[in-house]
Amino acid sequence: MSYFRLQANIISKKSQSVVASASYRSGEQLYSERDEEMKGYKSREVAPVSFILKPDHAPEWTLDRERLWNEVEKIEKAWNAQLAREVLVALPIDLSEDAQQELIQSFVQDEFVEEGMVADVSIHRDKEHNPHAHILLTVRPFNEDGSWGQKKTRQYEYDKDGQILRDDNNNKVFKTIDSTDWNERETLLRWRMAYAEAINVKFQEHGIKKSVSALSFEEQGLDKIAQVRLERNEYQYVKRMEEKGIEAKTFYHQLNLEIQRKNAEIEQLNNKIVDLSSRQKQFNVSALIHRYRGEVTAQLDEDYSKSLRFMQNRIKSSYSFSTVHGQLQSLYTWEERKVEPAEVEREVTHAVLNASHQAFKENDSGALLAQGFHRKAFTPRFTDRLDAFDILTNDVEKNRHTVDQLIGHAERVYRTESLIIHKAFNELYPDVDERFAYNDRIVTHKKDILEKLSNQNYNLVPSYEEMDEHLENSEIRKVCSQSREVCEQIRIQSRLLIKLGNKKEQLVTDRKDLDAIYETSIKLNTTHQLIEKYEAKARHIDLQVNDLLNLTFADSKPKLVREVEKLPLEMKGDILHHYAKGTERHRPSLKECLGKAQVLQEEREQKMRAYQAKVDGTFTRKLDADKGILTHLPTGRASAELLESLIVQAEQDRTQQRNDTPSTAIRNKKIKDKQLRRELGLEIEL
Repeated sequence: MSYFRLQANIISKKSQSVVASASYRSGEQLYSERDEEMKGYKSREVAPVSFILKPDHAPEWTLDRERLWNEVEKIEKAWNAQLAREVLVALPIDLSEDAQQELIQSFVQDEFVEEGMVADVSIHRDKEHNPHAHILLTVRPFNEDGSWGQKKTRQYEYDKDGQILRDDNNNKVFKTIDSTDWNERETLLRWRMAYAEAINVKFQEHGIKKSVSALSFEEQGLDKIAQVRLERNEYQYVKRMEEKGIEAKTFYHQLNLEIQRKNAEIEQLNNKIVDLSSRQKQFNVSALIHRYRGEVTAQLDEDYSKSLRFMQNRIKSSYSFSTVHGQLQSLYTWEERKVEPAEVEREVTHAVLNASHQAFKENDSGALLAQGFHRKAFTPRFTDRLDAFDILTNDVEKNRHTVDQLIGHAERVYRTESLIIHKAFNELYPDVDERFAYNDRIVTHKKDILEKLSNQNYNLVPSYEEMDEHLENSEIRKVCSQSREVCEQIRIQSRLLIKLGNKKEQLVTDRKDLDAIYETSIKLNTTHQLIEKYEAKARHIDLQVNDLLNLTFADSKPKLVREVEKLPLEMKGDILHHYAKGTERHRPSLKECLGKAQVLQEEREQKMRAYQAKVDGTFTRKLDADKGILTHLPTGRASAELLESLIVQAEQDRTQQRNDTPSTAIRNKKIKDKQLRRELGLEIEL
């Protein structure tokens, strides 16, 4: 069976330019009236074959690519309107280029143009083994007179007597329906089936004894992974190497070998499914969660019960762990991005006003100017800003009271739902490491596993033997994500600090805009305080990362791990993230992880140098080394010499381990023997 691909997606006005999309696919430079700029991209090694097909009643100007897509952007007024539909199809490499073009032209004419769409087709053959076509389609129909039609129409509701229904205000009752079926899922399925049929007919015409199918492997009843077809030169090379008894190292051949190994594991996976299925019969997941929900909620105090009722009313439906988790994350984001910065701004404003008042009493004109005041008109300006401060204070206190109440309720319900998930999971998997039993960093992952079991998606669930490792990876990914987020926030705020500092220096020098000096001073000091808050959060996460480093690389020398702990948070996150990306058959060593972190560090150094070249200024030069580095590598700097030293130590540590410790196979055998003894209740060594 040959390779088949047809996928469709929408080009939306809110994030894309359809003129730019058409330019990129066709290789033609096009002027965008909306952006008022020429759209053009680097020439391809093989020029695309492009053409436009239109219905008979569509105007002739639709054959002009530039005008066509500019007219589309004009007629679609909404900011988030659908501009075009792109259909991407693979062209069979078994056919000649002429036959491929005949195939795509006939298919587009029959399935799209005859239905009323204008189709802008571009065939790409940059890679010999991957010819494909991009088909840009209009999403609005044309009227018979050549004008644009409507995407949607009104359909009135009628009573049993055939009269139009009216609401309480005597307005006609109607619903809006699409004027075409082009957005329907069934239509996409029809296109897929039609394209597969068109390819098979073309194969028959050219005497090719192959076929394609638009059905998934599951629908075809195939329990395997499809391999990648090799291009002719690579195929012949692989054959020559095999005849010599040498394994070819080409990318796609190696990929196919990996696919063959995966297919060989399918039978083992099916055995695992049978095992999980039998356990599922013993433990109905839904019933298990229902039982624990009853047990847990029955023991709740009045505060928790009140929070459960509050969340039920807030969500307006039966809440679940996922909905509560989503609510809580939204509240945390609101608190971090809105409430806390406003609180810091209030504190900073209060400090600035106090300092300004003190400078006025001491007749310190320089200090007054630095905060946006002038002695001659100090009192009225100070009074106005004090009034604004009072308004800010009221808003801050109101928002803080609201967010505290909401987060308090959400956290209590989240803790309740988390406990239910942990208890149900622990009953199904009683042998997992105790550090995962009630670990909230992986509770979402536990919930996902329980859902897969409940839906009988056993092939997506790790085996009992793999579960500890699976949960460990989940915990590492969670902490690494938190690490990246806080480091990025520190970097953003630090660069904002530099920008505001340089701006204030210039404003004070100019002495013209006192309001701008005052506002910039508030923003500058607020940003400084926010950086300190994010740094405190980073230090907390740093402790968690160090704990994970010690657990993950427990076989390494303690002295080496202690040295690794001294690295900046972002780099330690890189180390753990690379480790978690490893497979069961190949877990990266500490040396490999350090090497990966070194590469990423060099990229950051390069970006830092480029950034520093752009932001030189009086304020920038005043920053101490620690504050300057925050724009580049939050929580510290790692020298190239330190990294090289750690990599050398890791290699020495690894060599000694190979000489001194049993092989991985022996260790795994001992672990499995221990598990088997526990399950059989035996005390003897096997």
